[in-house]
Amino acid sequence: MKAMVGLVIAILIIFIANLFWPSNQASERKLSSKQDNTEQGESTEDATNRDAILSADLNAPSDDEKIKLMTAEYEILEKERKNLKRRLSRLKHDMWGQKFAPETAKKMSEIMLSSHKLIKNPDMLGAFASVKEIQDEIVKIKFAESSIEQVSEFIEENKKGSETVK
Repeated sequence: MKAMVGLVIAILIIFIANLFWPSNQASERKLSSKQDNTEQGESTEDATNRDAILSADLNAPSDDEKIKLMTAEYEILEKERKNLKRRLSRLKHDMWGQKFAPETAKKMSEIMLSSHKLIKNPDMLGAFASVKEIQDEIVKIKFAESSIEQVSEFIEENKKGSETVK
């Protein structure tokens, strides 16, 4: 009985060692794939270029570096959102009590609503997969700020028009 338990434990240890022990199969696979490619008519230069591209992927930033880059970009995004929110609040205050032409009011309403959608339910840091996506969101915020400039011009024109009537 003891011999049987010892044999099972020995087989288990060997199995676990083979399963988790690091091996050089990756280098063997690389060599065999190069040989297969050269046999298929692909030149060694093409294989070398492909290997260079694969190694370039390995030089991509690590997860820690990616997280640091993303948090830095996200802080910029938060500042832009905060500025947009302040600007929208300021324009709402300036618009209070004023009357506009219907077509002007409709344009202003569309611009304000589309800008407000960006800050109403903002994506958190975890919603972005890369720095590029955060930068795209920053571009959207900046575009909203530039379109709000048109609303500001409408308000200024309306103020000037109401002053000349008085």
